[in-house]
Amino acid sequence: MDQAVSDDVATVRGDAQGVLENGARRPWDEVRDVVVIGFGIAGASAAIEARSMGADTLVVDRFGGGGATKLSAGVVYFGGGTKLQRDAGWADTPPDMFKYLSLEARDAVAEATLFDFCARSVENFEWLCRFGVPFPPRGQAFKTSYPPDECTLYFSGNELCHPYCDSARPAPRGHRALGKGLTGHLIFKGVQAGAKAAGAVVRSYARAERLVVDDSGDVIGLVLLEQRSGALTSAKHAAALALANYAGGFSRRANDSIRPRLDVIATGVRRRFVRARGGVVLSAGGFVFNRELMKQHAPAYADCSMRLGTAADDGSGISMGRAAGGAIARMDRCCAWRFINPPSAYIRGVLIGPSGVRICNEELYGSTIGEFLALEHGGRGVLVLDHAMMKLSREQLRSETMGGFQLVFGALNSFVNYHKADSIEALAKLCGIDETAMAATVSAYNAGADAGRDTLGKHVENLAAVREPPYYAINCDIDTIKFPTPCITLGGLVVDGTSARVKRDTGEIIGGLYAAGRNAVGVSSHSYVSGLSVADGLYAGRNAGAHAGRRAKAPRERSVVVSSGARATARDSADELR
Repeated sequence: MDQAVSDDVATVRGDAQGVLENGARRPWDEVRDVVVIGFGIAGASAAIEARSMGADTLVVDRFGGGGATKLSAGVVYFGGGTKLQRDAGWADTPPDMFKYLSLEARDAVAEATLFDFCARSVENFEWLCRFGVPFPPRGQAFKTSYPPDECTLYFSGNELCHPYCDSARPAPRGHRALGKGLTGHLIFKGVQAGAKAAGAVVRSYARAERLVVDDSGDVIGLVLLEQRSGALTSAKHAAALALANYAGGFSRRANDSIRPRLDVIATGVRRRFVRARGGVVLSAGGFVFNRELMKQHAPAYADCSMRLGTAADDGSGISMGRAAGGAIARMDRCCAWRFINPPSAYIRGVLIGPSGVRICNEELYGSTIGEFLALEHGGRGVLVLDHAMMKLSREQLRSETMGGFQLVFGALNSFVNYHKADSIEALAKLCGIDETAMAATVSAYNAGADAGRDTLGKHVENLAAVREPPYYAINCDIDTIKFPTPCITLGGLVVDGTSARVKRDTGEIIGGLYAAGRNAVGVSSHSYVSGLSVADGLYAGRNAGAHAGRRAKAPRERSVVVSSGARATARDSADELR
């Protein structure tokens, strides 16, 4: 795969005494045991674990911290029998969780890594609760795109859908921090306080420019650009960042215009060389805000109508790791949410692609539907409803409990974002779809609904014939702004799964370099269900911080370590600490 780097992120050479640049030696400006780049869930988890090993830990963040975690829905994918599951009366075990996630993760990580992720899920849930993140038993678990404010446990993926439920016993594993609306800020607030209480030094508005490597290729530090500006500049920077995150999230033009100005605003930058005796942890987010990388690596998702994350999700962490020799993979994998409901009446409709064929089971998780759209139908599709379904959906906007964004999307689709016609053939013509093919697809769907048996496995309670005119076709194209398609990237640097050490293309470990969260290939890097990326970042961040912390405190002679795929844990023996 092509390198996701440019000349401005090339590494710098150095040794224990200093950095060699432009033929001159510069002494280190600062020496730490562990340096963490990026302060979201992965970075905060890494910092806490590094400090638990007694490592002097510095965390740097390009902006004010929080990353996509702070802006996200506040859901973490936990299972295996958490207290929240048990209190709600749901039986779950690590093997059951493993069976289900094996269907979602495929071969993104080694089987041993996935099993370890599931086996430690209860521990990681309890670890997060220790920082005051609120997960009390509230509400009733059911399947939805996002639960109501009073609900803390729900089915956040495909657990109840065919064929997943045929192979793995379903259990609700979406653990939502209790609060109003999107509650990711509550998760970050907890780990942020935890990292600072543990003694990690957190430095905001400090951008990692490049990594420093020694003659053997091990990472021994980094070049840091620190902002030195007053209150007025900081306020301008915060305002520009908010515009980049939100306006840039919806508009490519705004993104391309605002993002470059963030660095221009940061006046008075000073350049510092920071030594990292135990290692550097890359946890700086994905690359969905970098259109060039999206077009290069994930063209099927490049035109999604909403980038989800922050302006820091520009691929810089991945690029730095690649420049140091790290391998990259799964860069074409993304999550593009195309939730069909709420309103729940929409699930009764039939999702049809541009060729006139049915796309998938409409009950599937939004990211799975988005994958079908993007990869098999060119990002195009319509949800076909009849008069009775549309009438019911409009009533449900008032009667069903919905979050803010669910209500907005439902209202747009029920009153604005559709074509309408008195026949399926006329509707197909309005949509630019082959009339004969679309009519045949609807006819076959209706026959299944009449028989109470769907060819794609939709539950009978969600089957209803599309027969009462007029007919509606809701635009589900992934690039339509009327029905935004949030997107995040899932690929990144290849790592040893249970220590988060970055690997070279040869499979060798790069000493002193770690990656977690969306900087790395992890459990959520093949397909995504709600909360899995946050859980993956927490798991990998803890592993990276613990390993780097032990490496700093108990260095050993350098040796090449090649992952054998055998089961390991984050508590590696001392001879693996290179």
